[in-house]
Amino acid sequence: MKTILNPKFTWARPCLWLLLLGLTISLAGCSSSAPPNPDGRETIRGTIKLNGSPLGGMAGITFVPVDGGDGGGRAQIKEGSYELSGYDGVKPGKYIVQIFATVDFDKTTGEIGDHTMKFGNEITVAVVPPKFNEESKIEFEVVPGGNNVFDYDIQTDYVPKMPKGAKGKAEVPI
Repeated sequence: MKTILNPKFTWARPCLWLLLLGLTISLAGCSSSAPPNPDGRETIRGTIKLNGSPLGGMAGITFVPVDGGDGGGRAQIKEGSYELSGYDGVKPGKYIVQIFATVDFDKTTGEIGDHTMKFGNEITVAVVPPKFNEESKIEFEVVPGGNNVFDYDIQTDYVPKMPKGAKGKAEVPI
């Protein structure tokens, strides 16, 4: 009786071809269906400085729609830079930009806090004046498909003050 299967036949080659075919199909499907700006959102990036130096500490930026609608966004500012993209991006339109930054101080010494500061001894102080956040009138328009870059250098002589009752220095240098 004659054997139907060739004894020299190996399954490795057909399996490899099937694996490559499946991988090609799945990659083709993924690349064509992913939108560059989900939900119509655009990427915004930029740098934020405080008196010419990159804004650091606990800092963030918020884009609030002028018309009160949805589509705004927020991002953390790290070493002066930020980026909102993908689902964190911002829909085209006009926005009020709010910039926030705080730093923790040791309330007994008035010095900038670090990892050795006793828990419960920290006090958070804003280092950006309200006219750049809660009272901001800074506008920025996000355009579809555009190069949406918002760079800003906050120029201020604002000196944050320690809250009443805190010991240590009365003013905090920024």
